[in-house]
Amino acid sequence: MQSGFSRWVWCFWVDRGVEDDAHERTGRPGPPDMGEARGRTAGAVVVWVLLVVSTIAWRKGVYFEGTFDGVVVAKALLQAMALVLAIVLKRAAPRVYPVAGGPLLAVLTMLAVSMIGALQAGGMAASAVLAVRIVLLAATVVLLVSVVPRDEVLRQIVVALGVVGAVLAITGVGTIATDGRLGGTLLPISPNGLVVLCAVPALAALQQVMSGRATLGAVTAAVFFTSACVATQSRTALLGLVVAVVVLVVSIETVQRSVAVVLVLAVPAALALVAYTTVLSTIVDREGSASNVTLNSRTIAWQVVLQTPFDSLQKWVGAGLSVKTVHVQGQYWNDQVLDSSWISALAQTGLIGTGILIVLVAAVLLMNVRGGRRNALPVALLVFLLVRSLLETGLLDSSVTFMVFMALASTFVPRPAGRPDGYESVWSAPTMTSLADRSDQHST
Repeated sequence: MQSGFSRWVWCFWVDRGVEDDAHERTGRPGPPDMGEARGRTAGAVVVWVLLVVSTIAWRKGVYFEGTFDGVVVAKALLQAMALVLAIVLKRAAPRVYPVAGGPLLAVLTMLAVSMIGALQAGGMAASAVLAVRIVLLAATVVLLVSVVPRDEVLRQIVVALGVVGAVLAITGVGTIATDGRLGGTLLPISPNGLVVLCAVPALAALQQVMSGRATLGAVTAAVFFTSACVATQSRTALLGLVVAVVVLVVSIETVQRSVAVVLVLAVPAALALVAYTTVLSTIVDREGSASNVTLNSRTIAWQVVLQTPFDSLQKWVGAGLSVKTVHVQGQYWNDQVLDSSWISALAQTGLIGTGILIVLVAAVLLMNVRGGRRNALPVALLVFLLVRSLLETGLLDSSVTFMVFMALASTFVPRPAGRPDGYESVWSAPTMTSLADRSDQHST
């Protein structure tokens, strides 16, 4: 017998994809080819899982500098496998869904600008490999977006991130005792990387609960993934998570009685947690005095990038994607990681590339916000990613952050002509109870 959580995943993500696929092709509810549609949905989730595994860190503190070793080759093979499977899904799909081309064009332009800077700075080889990885990741995402209904894309991403995040969180629970923070051991992903894998399914489950469609599986998922996020003690990501939850709360159109009770009780519970426990102080000052210099060391690296002369080519086109650290002077350390997506963009693509990135992010956020309450989850995810991007890299990189952002950006296209009436709005969430009933009907 399936557990509550696994049943929630299956009913919400797999059976939902079957019905959406059939509805798009026939204009009528109810799938004519259940096995075929279910196979396509499961296949797409597998591709997303491959993308996630190929983009997360397999080693700590190691950056690609142009040398190929076993880890680099293995991750490249996984990414190539994902691309091939996406192409197979595209060729076997009964129809092709529209994809926004602007985001992909913007990414390609930023990469072209960075390659000019890499050529001038002398880091052409490593930057070229990293650029190719981003292109392959973006191409795979675009292919996946084009073979399933638009409201199914995010569901598949949540499942993929949830599966990988849950496995890494459960197997890495021992790091809380040894390091004080939840990190990966099966794959040595850092707490700051693990929090992204857990925050996306946490927000999806929280939205499901707050929308009045709570089930045991949804509540379990919300508690598990939210607890995992807190256990990582990633301060910037947790701030982004809190802001994203506020977005979800504000977007609730009709508050169910049970949800209202939980929200009311959550306020004094949160105040008691802050006032009478050390949870908040532990996160804020998680490493004692060493934690107090973390932001200062980051700003030292940022100043190096910001002080690049305007009359240099590097100021305008950057120095290539291989720039992950900068040399600092007057400190007891020599190199500092660029822990900010925006400072990294400035160092890698210059003012031109960073300007393109700003326009792209603003356009994607604006298009989501204009969708109103029906786009609450995408807006919440974008808010989380953007807050995190201030002090973490990944917005323009072969990363989970870029993958999620690219998927959200590529799905916003004009509504197809002849779309059947009553079809669900983009990213709208189905009722869990009805999905469970449909799953029972399918299995009879």
